Amino acid sequence: MSYTKFNRIFYKLINTILVILIGISLFFSLQSDILSIDKLTNLFIKFLFYFFIVLFISILFVKKKYLKSILIGLHKQESYIFWILFLSVFLYQVFLLHYLKASPNFDAGGLLSGIDHPKAANMSNYLSSNKNNRFIYFLNFFIGQLFGTDIKTFQFINILFIMASTLLTKIVGTKLFESTTTGYFAASLFMFYSGVQPLFLVPYTDTYCILPMLISILFLLIGFQSSTRTHISLYLLLSGIFFSICYLIRPSAIIFGIAIFMFILVNLKQPKVKQFIFWGIPSFLISMITVLFTFNIFISNQNIIRIDQSKEIPLTHFILLGSYGNPDIKDSLHGTWNQADVDLTLQQKSKSAMINVDLNAFSERTKQRGFSKTIKFYLQKYSNITDTGVIGYHRDGLWTKFKYDKNNTLVYKIQQIYSDHGIFRPNFNFIIQIIWLFTLFFMLCGLLKTPTWQFSVVSLTLFGGLLFLLIFESGGTKYLFQYIPFICFLSAVGFVQSANKFLKKANYKFNPNKPGIFQWQSVDDVFLMVVD
Repeated sequence: MSYTKFNRIFYKLINTILVILIGISLFFSLQSDILSIDKLTNLFIKFLFYFFIVLFISILFVKKKYLKSILIGLHKQESYIFWILFLSVFLYQVFLLHYLKASPNFDAGGLLSGIDHPKAANMSNYLSSNKNNRFIYFLNFFIGQLFGTDIKTFQFINILFIMASTLLTKIVGTKLFESTTTGYFAASLFMFYSGVQPLFLVPYTDTYCILPMLISILFLLIGFQSSTRTHISLYLLLSGIFFSICYLIRPSAIIFGIAIFMFILVNLKQPKVKQFIFWGIPSFLISMITVLFTFNIFISNQNIIRIDQSKEIPLTHFILLGSYGNPDIKDSLHGTWNQADVDLTLQQKSKSAMINVDLNAFSERTKQRGFSKTIKFYLQKYSNITDTGVIGYHRDGLWTKFKYDKNNTLVYKIQQIYSDHGIFRPNFNFIIQIIWLFTLFFMLCGLLKTPTWQFSVVSLTLFGGLLFLLIFESGGTKYLFQYIPFICFLSAVGFVQSANKFLKKANYKFNPNKPGIFQWQSVDDVFLMVVD
């Protein structure tokens, strides 16, 4: 695709903004109390001591040519390594599902308990107010009708969603950047953040939204790469269906759609973009509107739960929640749920009254802080969102409660690794944080290079997501998870670029079109794979 001067400036601007944001994230991540050694166990500190000794000796004495040989060897076997990791992580999650004995709390737990006992869980009032959780409730309701309502059933289905999302991350990364290595690396990173961390314990919108989001992106990408009008219309029709499902599960997860729209605006003169708009966008809009309209009809006519749509909480409420917190206290929550703001909104008699009181409260809160403290607050909030790869357990919690086994048993010790206040949890967090630092580092490596349109679209999506989290309710890394695939894409590109630079003198380059296991050679093959 040819670039105009405006295109290049636009892409460079987006990458520069993201360089600043990721640089700030790295700065805060290096200060995170997760890296503090005071909570680490003695055995883990010994392990770290010997590990760094071995690392120091390796750097000092091992020649570069051996390191290059290892990297080349790993690259040649990347497909086998990935599928071994994929199977291992799946079995690992199934093992944890059997032994952890943990169930979800708060909204996730309430929605699941409300399937069997809607009146006891006060589902009518909850779903009347919280429009964003209606789809996931009825999705779980129908899953319960088919497979039963045991919590472990939903947790296992959540594992399937996570692993399917991992495969979609691999496919989208490979197709978008035309590199199997980028796809494998991005998927492996995503698998680490979503699978190694037991997010499956909480079947909620955080994990449910990723699969339809990636499927929608895949069909958008295939449609854009297609040359025939029929294929463009068909793929965009399918993309619109999954886009609307993603929106119904978690509205904030559709930021990529805004990024695509902006990409289209700055490339209107491109013939391929014109074809995409003329034959694809109408199909996309028709399918999206049809799904949303159908679900609204279902809500109005279903008799499972009585829903009063006049009680819906407006979007302004989440802006108010996003402004809550004390900028002078680092370890407090910033921009998260709080009872006072919720009560203020729900006490109003109409939606218009809710909007007015929310906006007035937000304006008053901001005026009282003043300019400098407002900047300080949102920096604190940004730190809360991005200073660690530990999803959920840091600050906001993962919404789980454990039924602990007897002391000193193997099951009890396993639970102590994953529970919020487990003895071994800080060790686990420390390892995740080290991987997170490398993830951010490789993102910066990629962002500092000349941007391509593919890279810039992903950058724009992540920028939009971070901006959304700054403005609206967030306050912790659990909210960042919906954008983790885009972080993984950018980090994977940076890794491939760094590896190619390291191997330059060895006359070896990671082949962007190198085939591997389950590698599809055409967009139609990808489509048939997904349908089958």
